[in-house]
Amino acid sequence: MQTSEPLAKLLILLLLTGGTPCGWSQSTIAYSAGPAFQIPAEFIPASIDLDRDGSADFSFIGGGPLCTMDVPCSGCTWSFDVLILGTNGLLVQDSYASILSAGEWIAPVTCSNGVWSSAGNSTLLSLWWSERYGTSGSTGPLATMGEGFLGARFYGADGLHYGWVHVRLDWGPVVVDWAYETRPGAPIQAGAKPVPVPLALPTVARPGYLRLNWPSEIGKAYQVQVKGRLEAFAWTNLSFVIPATTTNTMLDLPMSGAAQFMRVVEAD
Repeated sequence: MQTSEPLAKLLILLLLTGGTPCGWSQSTIAYSAGPAFQIPAEFIPASIDLDRDGSADFSFIGGGPLCTMDVPCSGCTWSFDVLILGTNGLLVQDSYASILSAGEWIAPVTCSNGVWSSAGNSTLLSLWWSERYGTSGSTGPLATMGEGFLGARFYGADGLHYGWVHVRLDWGPVVVDWAYETRPGAPIQAGAKPVPVPLALPTVARPGYLRLNWPSEIGKAYQVQVKGRLEAFAWTNLSFVIPATTTNTMLDLPMSGAAQFMRVVEAD
């Protein structure tokens, strides 16, 4: 398959990426693989910047234990919160941050058990224990599910974007990874991220063209993505998708234009 799309002149920079299992993939999603972090205590915030524009979108903060004054103590609580920064929004249930299952849609119209909040902070998890009675536990949706996704929205330079933040419960809550939909106004499924496919070693099949080969699933579509610098955050989709008609797909790309890194991902 040929295309006139201008691409890398030095296609030896091609990224040979292996596939990553995921039930929900989309080639227009920008994904950050962490690094994961335990939400700190003692009122020290830890923030994430979903689109890496230099401005934090959400902060996570743990307080400290609050206990009754009796001895032995009859009750202590310890809460961990999500702080909504700026004009951004978070899906909430009452005073708690909603925890979504993988595959649930995050969109302008919310799920039945969550509403968009753009003010202040929401509790992610509350821990409690009693020295006197020897009991302990935790409350909130994260305590019930153990792991899930926050529904988030934020304003970029081009408009409103939807995203997710993966959280899980260890001793306390941990922020694992996060992603957002690069198309303004487009919904995203909780846990969805690009799925790179393994590429064979590229070859020059004919003068001026580089041939890509990858194992494919008949009926599934694939997307070539590029970026000029390996350390750059977002990938750019080429203006076409490749539908697979065999179990191995080949694509010839012209070696013209500036050098770029490339990969192939599953498309919608």
